[in-house]
Amino acid sequence: MFRILLAIAGGLSMWLSNEPMGVWAFSLPAISLLWLALQGRGMLAGFGLGWVWGFFFFFPLFDWATAATGLYVAQIALAAVQAAFIGVVGALWAALSGGSKASVVWQVPPATFVWLAAEQARGTWPFGGLPWGSVGFALVDSPIAHVAPYGSTALVGGVAIAGGLLLAMIPKLSYLGAATSVLAVIALVIVPVFVPMGGRADSSINVAVVQGNVPDDAENRALRVTENHVRETRALVESSRIKPDLILWPESSSDRDIRTDRAAGEMVLSMVDDVGIPLVMGTQQYVDDGRYNDVVVIEPGRGITDRYSKQHPVPFGEYVPFRETLRKVTDVVDLVSVDMLAGQGPATVNVPIGEGVSIATPICFEVAYADIVSKAASASQLIVIPTNNASFGTTGLSAQQFSMTKFRAIENGRTAVQVSTSGISGIVDSHGRVAYKTGLFESDARVVSIALHSANTFAATTATQRGVLIYLLGAAGAILAIASRTRGRS
Repeated sequence: MFRILLAIAGGLSMWLSNEPMGVWAFSLPAISLLWLALQGRGMLAGFGLGWVWGFFFFFPLFDWATAATGLYVAQIALAAVQAAFIGVVGALWAALSGGSKASVVWQVPPATFVWLAAEQARGTWPFGGLPWGSVGFALVDSPIAHVAPYGSTALVGGVAIAGGLLLAMIPKLSYLGAATSVLAVIALVIVPVFVPMGGRADSSINVAVVQGNVPDDAENRALRVTENHVRETRALVESSRIKPDLILWPESSSDRDIRTDRAAGEMVLSMVDDVGIPLVMGTQQYVDDGRYNDVVVIEPGRGITDRYSKQHPVPFGEYVPFRETLRKVTDVVDLVSVDMLAGQGPATVNVPIGEGVSIATPICFEVAYADIVSKAASASQLIVIPTNNASFGTTGLSAQQFSMTKFRAIENGRTAVQVSTSGISGIVDSHGRVAYKTGLFESDARVVSIALHSANTFAATTATQRGVLIYLLGAAGAILAIASRTRGRS
């Protein structure tokens, strides 16, 4: 029972390290508690304890799943599936943790690699995975975040995992070994602050960021959201002393397709023509077999000149896998009435400012996927995350997403703008400094000068190679763990 309590405490500690609590220092003892719970356990027990740790982390982290669906079981099921990956880590850590005092510190690298490989697998499978809750995201406000431009969440999270493991191993070490481990942990946390990040800006532009808010009533809600954004934009342009070079609206700022819906189209196009400023906005395109979630560029007098369609729709949130089969079990599948189709990458659009500005535009949940963001950012000068979080209410999702936007700014050496229908909207520079951020369910519109960057970070240009390396190192760690378990039995 004590070991289960350790696992529960560890999972809750990791939750506390994430937004909306955001106490990043809890991430290290969270790892320590899992390792301690696994001492002397077999692989099956290790899986169970790892699953418990994972469930008590993911269940409170995913409070937004219930808010979005109205189904408590959605939050439970999502947490249970994600916890299984931590269960695999627990099984392998249990096998690995049987070493002698002489070898205990050398368990840190393989244990770290096993975690990172499992975390990466969780972010890619099933149905494209869910990187939400990666250890690195929790550390975005820590000194360790300085290494993000060199290795993304894997390097940032890996440093913290190694630190947590070293703390857990102190009871098995000599006084000298324990003191050395403490100093090593301090170094792992502090030394990254001296690692350079960010870069010199090439130029800057003035951007109008508009959060129009979402009405409470359901009648004509889609059109009223668009009206809100039009009204806020017109008022901002009229009152601002600085004319924006570009206007940014969020995902689904028109849930009606402005290409085919006359009311929405005229409202948006006439506003763009009147203010004479390009607009980047989110809309939907409905086709025979589904819909696309689009970000489009609208130029005065020209209409739509560029488009990106979301390439990673959210399973069971934006489309339903195995819909016909599942409908035989429950009609809940029809909460998603029209399946979203996957578009093609990269997630970039071009806007006619000066000689042209390329913008990375991963939509909403796509900010969690390093490969989508890095591929787009490395070909762009600015990151914009259009999002629509109205369905998630006042849960932790918006704050969690903003922390990811902040991480992507640091990782890719770009200014990042998150623009939401209902909050959180905000701007983060390439050093992770927040220029401003809004609250939830409020209207906000402002003109901000933001820096453009073109130099690419190591993390942005090596995402594919890093992914392969993590799997190779994780496999090596797993083999070492199983071999260690076999030797221990013999």
